[in-house]
Amino acid sequence: MTSASDLHNFFSSKGYKMIIAAHGEPRVSRFVNNEFITENPAGGVSVALDSIAQATNALYIALAKNPDEKKGLDRNNSMKIKGVNGEYTLKRLFLNKTDVENYYSGFSNQTLWPLCHIAYEEPRWTEDWYRSYRKVNEQYAAAIKKSIPWGQKTFIWINDYQLALVPLLLGRSKNTVVSMFWHIPWPTWEIFRILPYKKEILRSMLYCDFLAFHRGYQARNFLQTVDRELQSRIDYETQTVFFHNTSTSVRNLPMGIDTDVVKTLLAEEKEREKSQNSESINDRSLMINQYFGKYKIIFGVDRLDYTKGLRSRLKALDKFYEKNPSYKKRTVYVGILAPSRESIPSYQKLRMEVEELAVDINLKYGTRDWKPIHLIYEVFQREEIIKFYSHADVCVVTPLDDGMNLVSKEFVVSSAASENPGMLVLSQFTGSAIDLTSALIVNPYDIDKVADAIRAALEMPKKEKASKMKRMTALLEENNVYEWGKEFIREAILAK
Repeated sequence: MTSASDLHNFFSSKGYKMIIAAHGEPRVSRFVNNEFITENPAGGVSVALDSIAQATNALYIALAKNPDEKKGLDRNNSMKIKGVNGEYTLKRLFLNKTDVENYYSGFSNQTLWPLCHIAYEEPRWTEDWYRSYRKVNEQYAAAIKKSIPWGQKTFIWINDYQLALVPLLLGRSKNTVVSMFWHIPWPTWEIFRILPYKKEILRSMLYCDFLAFHRGYQARNFLQTVDRELQSRIDYETQTVFFHNTSTSVRNLPMGIDTDVVKTLLAEEKEREKSQNSESINDRSLMINQYFGKYKIIFGVDRLDYTKGLRSRLKALDKFYEKNPSYKKRTVYVGILAPSRESIPSYQKLRMEVEELAVDINLKYGTRDWKPIHLIYEVFQREEIIKFYSHADVCVVTPLDDGMNLVSKEFVVSSAASENPGMLVLSQFTGSAIDLTSALIVNPYDIDKVADAIRAALEMPKKEKASKMKRMTALLEENNVYEWGKEFIREAILAK
Protein backbone atom coordinates (compact mmCIF):
# COMPACT_ATOMS: atom_id res chain seq x y z
CA MET A 1 0.00 0.00 0.00
CA THR A 2 1.36 3.41 -1.00
CA SER A 3 1.67 5.78 1.97
CA ALA A 4 1.87 9.56 2.27
CA SER A 5 5.58 9.13 2.93
CA ASP A 6 5.97 7.10 -0.27
CA LEU A 7 4.29 9.84 -2.30
CA HIS A 8 6.38 12.52 -0.57
CA ASN A 9 9.64 10.72 -1.33
CA PHE A 10 8.62 9.99 -4.92
CA PHE A 11 7.63 13.58 -5.66
CA SER A 12 10.65 15.06 -3.87
CA SER A 13 12.95 12.93 -6.01
CA LYS A 14 11.58 14.58 -9.16
CA GLY A 15 12.64 18.07 -8.09
CA TYR A 16 9.36 19.86 -8.83
CA LYS A 17 7.38 22.50 -6.96
CA MET A 18 3.69 21.45 -6.73
CA ILE A 19 0.88 23.92 -7.44
CA ILE A 20 -2.68 22.57 -7.11
CA ALA A 21 -5.58 24.65 -8.43
CA ALA A 22 -9.19 23.79 -7.64
CA HIS A 23 -12.51 25.50 -7.02
CA GLY A 24 -13.12 23.82 -3.66
CA GLU A 25 -11.09 24.69 -0.58
CA PRO A 26 -9.40 21.95 1.49
CA ARG A 27 -10.13 24.04 4.60
CA VAL A 28 -13.20 26.17 5.22
CA SER A 29 -13.16 29.08 7.66
CA ARG A 30 -16.18 30.59 9.40
CA PHE A 31 -17.35 32.25 12.59
CA VAL A 32 -19.00 30.00 15.18
CA ASN A 33 -20.20 31.62 18.43
CA ASN A 34 -18.01 34.67 17.68
CA GLU A 35 -14.97 32.41 17.25
CA PHE A 36 -13.13 32.11 13.92
CA ILE A 37 -12.51 28.44 13.10
CA THR A 38 -10.92 26.63 10.17
CA GLU A 39 -11.98 23.04 9.54
CA ASN A 40 -12.01 20.26 6.96
CA PRO A 41 -15.00 20.04 4.62
CA ALA A 42 -17.26 17.01 5.12
CA GLY A 43 -16.27 15.39 1.84
CA GLY A 44 -15.66 15.82 -1.86
CA VAL A 45 -12.65 16.17 -4.12
CA SER A 46 -10.97 18.76 -1.91
CA VAL A 47 -10.69 16.20 0.92
CA ALA A 48 -8.64 13.91 -1.32
CA LEU A 49 -6.57 16.79 -2.68
CA ASP A 50 -5.78 17.86 0.89
CA SER A 51 -3.97 14.54 1.35
CA ILE A 52 -2.03 15.07 -1.88
CA ALA A 53 -1.14 18.65 -0.91
CA GLN A 54 0.25 17.55 2.46
CA ALA A 55 2.40 14.82 0.92
CA THR A 56 3.83 17.13 -1.76
CA ASN A 57 4.22 20.35 0.30
CA ALA A 58 2.09 22.07 -2.31
CA LEU A 59 0.77 25.53 -2.91
CA TYR A 60 -3.01 25.05 -3.10
CA ILE A 61 -4.97 27.82 -4.88
CA ALA A 62 -8.73 27.91 -4.29
CA LEU A 63 -11.64 30.33 -4.33
CA ALA A 64 -12.55 31.85 -0.97
CA LYS A 65 -16.08 31.08 0.18
CA ASN A 66 -16.75 34.34 2.02
CA PRO A 67 -15.03 37.68 2.83
CA ASP A 68 -14.48 36.57 6.44
CA GLU A 69 -11.92 34.06 5.19
CA LYS A 70 -9.40 36.90 4.86
CA LYS A 71 -8.89 36.60 8.59
CA GLY A 72 -5.61 34.91 9.43
CA LEU A 73 -4.09 35.26 5.95
CA ASP A 74 -0.79 36.94 5.11
CA ARG A 75 -0.30 39.76 2.59
CA ASN A 76 -0.53 37.20 -0.25
CA ASN A 77 -3.90 35.95 1.04
CA SER A 78 -2.18 32.71 2.08
CA MET A 79 -1.96 30.57 5.21
CA LYS A 80 -0.01 27.51 6.28
CA ILE A 81 -2.00 24.29 6.66
CA LYS A 82 -0.46 21.63 8.89
CA GLY A 83 -1.64 18.04 8.73
CA VAL A 84 -0.49 14.69 10.03
CA ASN A 85 1.41 13.99 6.80
CA GLY A 86 3.01 17.35 6.13
CA GLU A 87 2.18 20.99 5.53
CA TYR A 88 1.27 23.13 2.55
CA THR A 89 0.23 26.67 1.70
CA LEU A 90 -3.40 27.54 0.99
CA LYS A 91 -3.84 30.65 -1.16
CA ARG A 92 -7.37 32.04 -1.31
CA LEU A 93 -8.70 34.07 -4.23
CA PHE A 94 -11.18 36.84 -3.40
CA LEU A 95 -13.01 37.72 -6.60
CA ASN A 96 -15.92 39.86 -7.73
CA LYS A 97 -19.20 38.51 -6.34
CA THR A 98 -21.12 38.82 -9.62
CA ASP A 99 -18.34 37.15 -11.58
CA VAL A 100 -18.21 34.27 -9.10
CA GLU A 101 -21.99 33.80 -9.23
CA ASN A 102 -22.00 33.74 -13.05
CA TYR A 103 -18.93 31.50 -13.22
CA TYR A 104 -20.11 29.01 -10.59
CA SER A 105 -23.91 29.00 -10.37
CA GLY A 106 -24.10 29.99 -14.02
CA PHE A 107 -21.70 28.45 -16.53
CA SER A 108 -20.10 25.79 -14.32
CA ASN A 109 -23.30 24.40 -12.84
CA GLN A 110 -26.10 25.30 -15.22
CA THR A 111 -24.09 24.68 -18.40
CA LEU A 112 -21.20 22.24 -17.94
CA TRP A 113 -22.62 20.22 -15.02
CA PRO A 114 -25.91 19.13 -16.69
CA LEU A 115 -24.17 18.82 -20.06
CA CYS A 116 -21.69 16.28 -18.66
CA HIS A 117 -24.12 14.27 -16.52
CA ILE A 118 -26.75 12.07 -18.11
CA ALA A 119 -29.42 13.25 -15.69
CA TYR A 120 -31.92 14.78 -18.15
CA GLU A 121 -31.52 18.36 -16.98
CA GLU A 122 -31.32 20.76 -19.92
CA PRO A 123 -28.10 22.79 -19.96
CA ARG A 124 -28.46 26.56 -20.28
CA TRP A 125 -25.98 29.32 -21.03
CA THR A 126 -25.63 33.05 -21.49
CA GLU A 127 -22.78 35.20 -22.76
CA ASP A 128 -22.54 36.89 -19.36
CA TRP A 129 -22.01 33.53 -17.66
CA TYR A 130 -19.26 32.55 -20.07
CA ARG A 131 -17.54 35.93 -19.84
CA SER A 132 -17.41 35.57 -16.06
CA TYR A 133 -16.26 31.95 -16.38
CA ARG A 134 -13.38 33.10 -18.59
CA LYS A 135 -12.61 35.99 -16.25
CA VAL A 136 -12.39 33.77 -13.16
CA ASN A 137 -10.22 31.29 -15.09
CA GLU A 138 -7.96 34.21 -16.09
CA GLN A 139 -7.57 35.17 -12.43
CA TYR A 140 -6.71 31.59 -11.48
CA ALA A 141 -4.13 31.47 -14.28
CA ALA A 142 -2.64 34.80 -13.16
CA ALA A 143 -2.34 33.53 -9.57
CA ILE A 144 -0.65 30.34 -10.77
CA LYS A 145 1.82 32.23 -13.01
CA LYS A 146 2.69 34.58 -10.17
CA SER A 147 3.40 31.57 -7.93
CA ILE A 148 5.75 29.72 -10.29
CA PRO A 149 9.27 29.89 -8.79
CA TRP A 150 11.84 31.42 -11.13
CA GLY A 151 14.08 28.78 -12.66
CA GLN A 152 12.53 25.84 -10.75
CA LYS A 153 10.68 22.96 -12.29
CA THR A 154 6.98 23.29 -11.49
CA PHE A 155 4.18 20.73 -11.55
CA ILE A 156 0.77 22.40 -12.06
CA TRP A 157 -2.24 20.24 -11.24
CA ILE A 158 -5.55 21.80 -12.36
CA ASN A 159 -8.74 20.21 -11.12
CA ASP A 160 -12.13 19.91 -12.71
CA TYR A 161 -14.68 21.50 -14.97
CA GLN A 162 -14.72 24.90 -13.25
CA LEU A 163 -11.17 25.60 -14.52
CA ALA A 164 -11.25 24.25 -18.07
CA LEU A 165 -9.79 27.43 -19.62
CA VAL A 166 -6.80 27.69 -17.26
CA PRO A 167 -4.42 25.48 -19.34
CA LEU A 168 -4.78 27.71 -22.42
CA LEU A 169 -4.24 30.83 -20.33
CA LEU A 170 -1.07 29.33 -18.81
CA GLY A 171 0.44 28.14 -22.06
CA ARG A 172 3.36 25.72 -22.07
CA SER A 173 6.91 26.28 -20.90
CA LYS A 174 10.03 24.17 -20.73
CA ASN A 175 10.22 23.81 -16.94
CA THR A 176 6.51 23.40 -16.26
CA VAL A 177 4.29 20.31 -16.39
CA VAL A 178 0.66 21.32 -16.94
CA SER A 179 -1.78 18.58 -15.94
CA MET A 180 -5.51 18.37 -15.35
CA PHE A 181 -7.92 15.92 -13.74
CA TRP A 182 -11.54 16.11 -14.91
CA HIS A 183 -13.53 14.71 -11.96
CA ILE A 184 -17.00 14.52 -13.51
CA PRO A 185 -18.12 12.40 -16.48
CA TRP A 186 -17.21 13.46 -20.01
CA PRO A 187 -20.24 13.04 -22.30
CA THR A 188 -20.39 11.63 -25.80
CA TRP A 189 -19.67 13.92 -28.74
CA GLU A 190 -23.37 13.91 -29.68
CA ILE A 191 -24.09 15.67 -26.37
CA PHE A 192 -21.02 17.90 -26.09
CA ARG A 193 -21.41 19.26 -29.63
CA ILE A 194 -24.37 21.47 -28.63
CA LEU A 195 -22.12 23.72 -26.53
CA PRO A 196 -21.32 27.00 -28.37
CA TYR A 197 -17.98 27.32 -26.55
CA LYS A 198 -16.86 23.73 -27.16
CA LYS A 199 -13.82 24.45 -29.34
CA GLU A 200 -12.26 26.92 -26.92
CA ILE A 201 -12.67 24.48 -24.03
CA LEU A 202 -11.23 21.59 -26.03
CA ARG A 203 -8.28 23.65 -27.27
CA SER A 204 -7.56 24.76 -23.73
CA MET A 205 -7.55 21.24 -22.36
CA LEU A 206 -5.11 20.23 -25.09
CA TYR A 207 -2.63 22.74 -23.68
CA CYS A 208 -2.14 20.18 -20.90
CA ASP A 209 0.78 17.79 -21.11
CA PHE A 210 -1.40 15.26 -19.31
CA LEU A 211 -5.16 14.94 -18.89
CA ALA A 212 -6.95 12.28 -16.84
CA PHE A 213 -10.48 11.05 -16.12
CA HIS A 214 -11.79 8.49 -13.66
CA ARG A 215 -12.98 5.89 -16.16
CA GLY A 216 -11.95 4.54 -19.54
CA TYR A 217 -15.22 5.41 -21.28
CA GLN A 218 -14.85 9.03 -20.14
CA ALA A 219 -11.35 9.25 -21.66
CA ARG A 220 -12.61 7.63 -24.87
CA ASN A 221 -15.53 10.06 -25.06
CA PHE A 222 -13.08 12.96 -24.79
CA LEU A 223 -10.83 11.60 -27.53
CA GLN A 224 -13.79 11.04 -29.84
CA THR A 225 -15.06 14.56 -29.13
CA VAL A 226 -11.67 16.04 -30.04
CA ASP A 227 -11.58 13.87 -33.17
CA ARG A 228 -14.95 15.23 -34.35
CA GLU A 229 -14.40 18.88 -33.42
CA LEU A 230 -10.74 19.75 -34.04
CA GLN A 231 -8.18 19.23 -36.79
CA SER A 232 -5.96 16.94 -34.77
CA ARG A 233 -4.22 13.58 -34.97
CA ILE A 234 -5.02 10.95 -32.36
CA ASP A 235 -3.03 7.83 -31.60
CA TYR A 236 -5.74 5.71 -30.01
CA GLU A 237 -3.28 3.00 -29.01
CA THR A 238 -1.30 5.35 -26.78
CA GLN A 239 -4.26 7.71 -26.17
CA THR A 240 -2.26 10.72 -27.28
CA VAL A 241 -3.63 13.80 -29.06
CA PHE A 242 -1.34 15.75 -31.40
CA PHE A 243 -2.61 19.29 -31.89
CA HIS A 244 -0.82 22.48 -33.04
CA ASN A 245 2.69 21.02 -32.59
CA THR A 246 1.91 19.81 -29.08
CA SER A 247 0.89 16.46 -27.63
CA THR A 248 -1.45 15.60 -24.77
CA SER A 249 -1.54 12.19 -23.11
CA VAL A 250 -5.04 11.13 -21.98
CA ARG A 251 -5.58 8.44 -19.35
CA ASN A 252 -8.14 7.06 -16.93
CA LEU A 253 -7.00 6.94 -13.30
CA PRO A 254 -9.75 6.16 -10.78
CA MET A 255 -9.38 8.28 -7.66
CA GLY A 256 -8.81 6.60 -4.31
CA ILE A 257 -9.44 7.74 -0.76
CA ASP A 258 -7.19 8.07 2.27
CA THR A 259 -8.24 4.87 4.04
CA ASP A 260 -5.93 5.58 6.99
CA VAL A 261 -7.63 8.92 7.68
CA VAL A 262 -11.06 7.26 7.65
CA LYS A 263 -9.89 4.62 10.14
CA THR A 264 -8.24 7.24 12.34
CA LEU A 265 -11.38 9.41 12.43
CA LEU A 266 -13.45 6.35 13.29
CA ALA A 267 -11.11 5.37 16.15
CA GLU A 268 -11.08 8.92 17.49
CA GLU A 269 -14.86 9.09 17.37
CA LYS A 270 -15.14 5.83 19.31
CA GLU A 271 -12.81 7.18 22.00
CA ARG A 272 -14.82 10.40 22.10
CA GLU A 273 -18.06 8.46 22.58
CA LYS A 274 -16.55 6.57 25.51
CA SER A 275 -15.51 9.77 27.27
CA GLN A 276 -18.69 11.76 26.63
CA ASN A 277 -22.06 11.73 28.32
CA SER A 278 -25.22 12.31 26.29
CA GLU A 279 -25.41 16.00 27.27
CA SER A 280 -22.08 16.75 25.58
CA ILE A 281 -23.17 15.42 22.18
CA ASN A 282 -24.63 18.05 19.84
CA ASP A 283 -28.38 18.01 19.30
CA ARG A 284 -28.39 16.88 15.68
CA SER A 285 -26.01 13.95 16.34
CA LEU A 286 -28.07 12.98 19.37
CA MET A 287 -31.20 12.91 17.22
CA ILE A 288 -29.57 10.62 14.65
CA ASN A 289 -28.06 8.43 17.38
CA GLN A 290 -31.58 7.79 18.66
CA TYR A 291 -32.57 6.41 15.26
CA PHE A 292 -29.60 4.04 15.31
CA GLY A 293 -30.58 2.84 18.74
CA LYS A 294 -34.17 1.99 17.81
CA TYR A 295 -34.22 0.88 14.16
CA LYS A 296 -32.39 -0.78 11.33
CA ILE A 297 -30.95 2.17 9.44
CA ILE A 298 -31.05 2.65 5.68
CA PHE A 299 -28.65 5.54 5.21
CA GLY A 300 -27.89 8.12 2.54
CA VAL A 301 -25.43 11.03 2.36
CA ASP A 302 -25.70 13.31 -0.65
CA ARG A 303 -25.45 16.81 -1.89
CA LEU A 304 -28.94 17.98 -2.80
CA ASP A 305 -28.37 17.50 -6.52
CA TYR A 306 -30.49 16.08 -9.34
CA THR A 307 -27.62 13.81 -10.46
CA LYS A 308 -27.77 11.90 -7.15
CA GLY A 309 -30.99 10.05 -8.04
CA LEU A 310 -32.84 11.24 -4.93
CA ARG A 311 -36.31 11.15 -6.48
CA SER A 312 -35.79 7.63 -7.79
CA ARG A 313 -34.36 6.55 -4.43
CA LEU A 314 -37.42 7.76 -2.53
CA LYS A 315 -39.67 5.97 -5.01
CA ALA A 316 -37.64 2.81 -4.41
CA LEU A 317 -38.10 3.22 -0.64
CA ASP A 318 -41.84 3.61 -1.22
CA LYS A 319 -41.78 0.35 -3.19
CA PHE A 320 -39.66 -1.31 -0.47
CA TYR A 321 -42.28 -0.64 2.21
CA GLU A 322 -45.09 -1.60 -0.14
CA LYS A 323 -43.49 -4.98 -0.91
CA ASN A 324 -42.16 -5.60 2.61
CA PRO A 325 -44.74 -4.49 5.19
CA SER A 326 -42.92 -6.45 7.90
CA TYR A 327 -40.19 -3.78 7.85
CA LYS A 328 -42.57 -1.05 8.97
CA LYS A 329 -41.63 0.23 12.43
CA ARG A 330 -38.41 -1.80 12.21
CA THR A 331 -36.48 0.35 9.75
CA VAL A 332 -36.09 4.01 8.82
CA TYR A 333 -34.34 5.84 6.03
CA VAL A 334 -32.07 8.62 7.31
CA GLY A 335 -31.00 10.88 4.47
CA ILE A 336 -28.46 13.63 5.11
CA LEU A 337 -28.79 16.19 2.33
CA ALA A 338 -26.18 18.93 2.16
CA PRO A 339 -27.75 22.07 0.64
CA SER A 340 -26.16 22.77 -2.72
CA ARG A 341 -26.27 25.56 -5.34
CA GLU A 342 -29.41 26.97 -3.74
CA SER A 343 -29.67 29.96 -6.06
CA ILE A 344 -30.20 27.69 -9.10
CA PRO A 345 -33.90 27.11 -9.99
CA SER A 346 -33.50 23.41 -10.80
CA TYR A 347 -32.03 22.80 -7.33
CA GLN A 348 -34.86 24.71 -5.68
CA LYS A 349 -37.35 22.61 -7.64
CA LEU A 350 -35.54 19.41 -6.66
CA ARG A 351 -35.78 20.21 -2.95
CA MET A 352 -39.53 20.79 -3.22
CA GLU A 353 -40.03 17.53 -5.11
CA VAL A 354 -37.92 15.56 -2.63
CA GLU A 355 -39.81 17.02 0.31
CA GLU A 356 -43.17 16.25 -1.30
CA LEU A 357 -42.16 12.65 -1.97
CA ALA A 358 -40.98 12.22 1.63
CA VAL A 359 -44.24 13.64 3.00
CA ASP A 360 -46.31 11.35 0.75
CA ILE A 361 -44.38 8.24 1.83
CA ASN A 362 -44.64 9.17 5.51
CA LEU A 363 -48.40 9.75 5.18
CA LYS A 364 -48.79 6.46 3.32
CA TYR A 365 -46.93 4.24 5.79
CA GLY A 366 -46.30 6.26 8.95
CA THR A 367 -48.00 5.87 12.30
CA ARG A 368 -48.33 8.13 15.32
CA ASP A 369 -44.95 7.07 16.71
CA TRP A 370 -43.05 6.06 13.56
CA LYS A 371 -42.35 7.43 10.11
CA PRO A 372 -40.11 5.77 7.53
CA ILE A 373 -38.37 8.79 5.92
CA HIS A 374 -36.20 11.27 7.80
CA LEU A 375 -34.47 13.94 5.71
CA ILE A 376 -31.91 16.21 7.37
CA TYR A 377 -30.83 19.30 5.44
CA GLU A 378 -27.51 20.04 7.10
CA VAL A 379 -23.76 19.81 6.58
CA PHE A 380 -22.18 17.53 9.18
CA GLN A 381 -18.53 17.37 10.13
CA ARG A 382 -16.59 14.58 8.51
CA GLU A 383 -16.00 12.64 11.72
CA GLU A 384 -19.75 12.59 12.38
CA ILE A 385 -20.47 11.19 8.91
CA ILE A 386 -17.81 8.51 9.35
CA LYS A 387 -19.44 7.48 12.65
CA PHE A 388 -22.86 7.22 10.99
CA TYR A 389 -21.36 5.06 8.23
CA SER A 390 -20.01 2.63 10.82
CA HIS A 391 -23.45 2.16 12.41
CA ALA A 392 -25.66 2.04 9.29
CA ASP A 393 -27.18 -1.28 8.24
CA VAL A 394 -27.45 -0.23 4.59
CA CYS A 395 -25.97 2.69 2.68
CA VAL A 396 -27.82 3.58 -0.53
CA VAL A 397 -25.70 5.38 -3.15
CA THR A 398 -27.77 5.67 -6.31
CA PRO A 399 -26.65 8.53 -8.58
CA LEU A 400 -27.97 8.66 -12.12
CA ASP A 401 -24.45 9.53 -13.28
CA ASP A 402 -21.27 10.13 -11.28
CA GLY A 403 -17.61 10.53 -12.15
CA MET A 404 -16.46 8.52 -9.12
CA ASN A 405 -18.40 8.86 -5.81
CA LEU A 406 -16.23 8.90 -2.71
CA VAL A 407 -19.16 8.42 -0.31
CA SER A 408 -19.42 4.80 -1.40
CA LYS A 409 -15.71 4.19 -0.74
CA GLU A 410 -15.69 5.90 2.66
CA PHE A 411 -18.77 3.93 3.71
CA VAL A 412 -17.09 0.62 2.84
CA VAL A 413 -13.95 1.38 4.88
CA SER A 414 -15.98 2.72 7.84
CA SER A 415 -18.46 -0.14 7.85
CA ALA A 416 -15.80 -2.81 7.45
CA ALA A 417 -14.28 -1.68 10.76
CA SER A 418 -17.58 -2.23 12.58
CA GLU A 419 -18.36 -5.34 14.61
CA ASN A 420 -21.59 -5.64 12.64
CA PRO A 421 -20.86 -4.26 9.15
CA GLY A 422 -23.56 -2.91 6.88
CA MET A 423 -23.97 -3.37 3.15
CA LEU A 424 -23.71 -1.00 0.18
CA VAL A 425 -26.41 -0.64 -2.47
CA LEU A 426 -24.61 1.09 -5.35
CA SER A 427 -25.65 2.54 -8.69
CA GLN A 428 -23.99 0.95 -11.69
CA PHE A 429 -23.53 4.48 -13.06
CA THR A 430 -20.97 5.56 -10.45
CA GLY A 431 -17.29 5.40 -11.27
CA SER A 432 -16.77 3.46 -8.03
CA ALA A 433 -19.01 0.59 -9.19
CA ILE A 434 -16.13 -0.91 -11.16
CA ASP A 435 -14.01 -1.02 -7.98
CA LEU A 436 -16.70 -2.02 -5.47
CA THR A 437 -17.94 -5.12 -7.24
CA SER A 438 -18.95 -6.90 -4.01
CA ALA A 439 -21.62 -4.25 -3.36
CA LEU A 440 -25.21 -4.81 -4.48
CA ILE A 441 -25.03 -3.09 -7.88
CA VAL A 442 -28.30 -1.67 -9.21
CA ASN A 443 -29.75 0.39 -12.03
CA PRO A 444 -31.16 3.41 -10.13
CA TYR A 445 -33.94 3.80 -12.69
CA ASP A 446 -35.22 0.28 -11.91
CA ILE A 447 -37.32 1.08 -8.85
CA ASP A 448 -38.32 -2.52 -8.08
CA LYS A 449 -34.75 -3.80 -8.30
CA VAL A 450 -33.46 -1.06 -5.96
CA ALA A 451 -36.23 -1.93 -3.48
CA ASP A 452 -35.28 -5.61 -3.69
CA ALA A 453 -31.58 -4.75 -3.19
CA ILE A 454 -32.39 -2.81 -0.01
CA ARG A 455 -34.17 -5.86 1.39
CA ALA A 456 -31.31 -8.15 0.29
CA ALA A 457 -28.82 -5.86 2.04
CA LEU A 458 -30.85 -5.89 5.27
CA GLU A 459 -31.15 -9.67 5.23
CA MET A 460 -27.62 -10.58 4.14
CA PRO A 461 -25.90 -12.81 6.73
CA LYS A 462 -23.32 -11.06 8.89
CA LYS A 463 -20.52 -13.37 7.76
CA GLU A 464 -21.22 -12.65 4.09
CA LYS A 465 -21.32 -8.90 4.68
CA ALA A 466 -18.07 -8.98 6.61
CA SER A 467 -16.38 -10.95 3.83
CA LYS A 468 -17.58 -8.57 1.10
CA MET A 469 -16.61 -5.47 3.06
CA LYS A 470 -13.19 -6.87 3.90
CA ARG A 471 -12.56 -7.68 0.24
CA MET A 472 -13.57 -4.20 -0.96
CA THR A 473 -11.56 -2.49 1.79
CA ALA A 474 -8.42 -4.39 0.79
CA LEU A 475 -8.83 -3.11 -2.77
CA LEU A 476 -9.37 0.47 -1.56
CA GLU A 477 -6.26 0.26 0.61
CA GLU A 478 -4.21 -0.94 -2.33
CA ASN A 479 -5.57 1.74 -4.68
CA ASN A 480 -5.65 4.59 -2.18
CA VAL A 481 -5.36 8.35 -2.76
CA TYR A 482 -1.55 8.27 -2.53
CA GLU A 483 -1.27 5.57 -5.17
CA TRP A 484 -3.63 7.63 -7.36
CA GLY A 485 -1.56 10.77 -6.81
CA LYS A 486 1.72 9.00 -7.45
CA GLU A 487 0.46 7.46 -10.68
CA PHE A 488 -0.98 10.78 -11.88
CA ILE A 489 2.29 12.60 -11.24
CA ARG A 490 4.38 9.84 -12.81
CA GLU A 491 2.26 9.73 -15.98
CA ALA A 492 2.23 13.54 -16.29
CA ILE A 493 6.01 13.83 -15.99
CA LEU A 494 6.46 11.07 -18.57
CA ALA A 495 4.07 12.91 -20.91
CA LYS A 496 6.21 16.06 -20.67
